[in-house]
Amino acid sequence: MKRMGLFFGIVFVMVCAVPSWANTAEKLKGGFKDVIMAPLQISNNVKAETANAKFIPFALAGGFLKGSFYMAKQIVSGALNIVTSPLDSLHK
Repeated sequence: MKRMGLFFGIVFVMVCAVPSWANTAEKLKGGFKDVIMAPLQISNNVKAETANAKFIPFALAGGFLKGSFYMAKQIVSGALNIVTSPLDSLHK
């Protein structure tokens, strides 16, 4: 059952990635950039939350949690770009 779920997951990713027409090198470079620059999301969100906060401890916690969510989102997006970039060469 787990193997079948993994198989369908891989097929789903490949089917969704096939229509992408971006340049392979640009997509790969952008994916690495997203993964490497992802930790900056935490500091940017902490700064934004503390800039207009009345109670700093809540702003720090909120900025850290919000930044962590956006960081994870950016890492997943970058990893997906890295993994699917070789599929772009199949279109040419």
